[in-house]
Amino acid sequence: MPNIWTHMLFCEDMLDAISKPENIPSRSYILNLGAQGPDPFFYYNFWPWIKDTSIPNIGNLLHRKKCGDFLMDIIVSAKDSSTEIKSYVFGFVTHHILDRIAHPFINYYAGYEGNNHSKYEIIIDTLMMERYKNLKTWKTPVYKEILLNKQQKNEIANFLYQAIRKHYPEVTESSSSYIKKALKDMKLALMILSDPYGWKNKLLKKVISAFSHQPITNHKDYLNLEHHTWYHPATKKPSTKSFIDLYEQARIEGIEIMKKVIDYWYNNGTSREDLEGLIGDISYDTGLPLKLKLENQYSEPIL
Repeated sequence: MPNIWTHMLFCEDMLDAISKPENIPSRSYILNLGAQGPDPFFYYNFWPWIKDTSIPNIGNLLHRKKCGDFLMDIIVSAKDSSTEIKSYVFGFVTHHILDRIAHPFINYYAGYEGNNHSKYEIIIDTLMMERYKNLKTWKTPVYKEILLNKQQKNEIANFLYQAIRKHYPEVTESSSSYIKKALKDMKLALMILSDPYGWKNKLLKKVISAFSHQPITNHKDYLNLEHHTWYHPATKKPSTKSFIDLYEQARIEGIEIMKKVIDYWYNNGTSREDLEGLIGDISYDTGLPLKLKLENQYSEPIL
């Protein structure tokens, strides 16, 4: 997954590119949170001395199992829900679209050792935001972009709880409290990782450097702007696309899909079947249909 800033950028691009109802804002904390997709679960009990992985594994489930069914369910449920829920789901679907296009690239160049995946995503975040927004990620506290009030968090948590309980019976949590805690822990983690002056990374480098935005001090071709050949980590299919190429590919596909989502919600000629054909049942990780049962295995880490 590209990291938090890149997903917000992509969601914003989708809204700027399509005709949307006035009651869905172009910028909002709820859209920004929705754009993180299942990722907030990875922040649950993020302290390194806590080894419980049961809730973070829910994030993995949503990335790798019943992806199409879950996405269609929240889209359909949002049709008769509040504007806040529609905004959240809009962001959530954009997360999936960017992940399924960009994740193979990231998995190939990040590899599977330790926290390199997160470290690489943080680097891409910094490069993308500087390129497109002239924004220095390490100087801009990202937790301030997802400041929801209690009512909004409760509404989103209850909405997600119903969808997760329906599609993932192996998740046995009896209330939405674990989702509320994941959202709370995400904000707390991002506050702690925010390091505009760099002293946290100097004192706690081993603990936070893979998760904290910092200036990039070397000149590696992290975005593959030189178009070297890389290979799909599950199929070994070659590609020379840069991350920018993949982002643009996702943008083109995303505009088509998100227009249809809006049309479906507001009865503008798009059916559920139309959406199912566009959403498919595609893994966030491999970008390929889940029915193929493919696993990532190839890599050439750039870090």
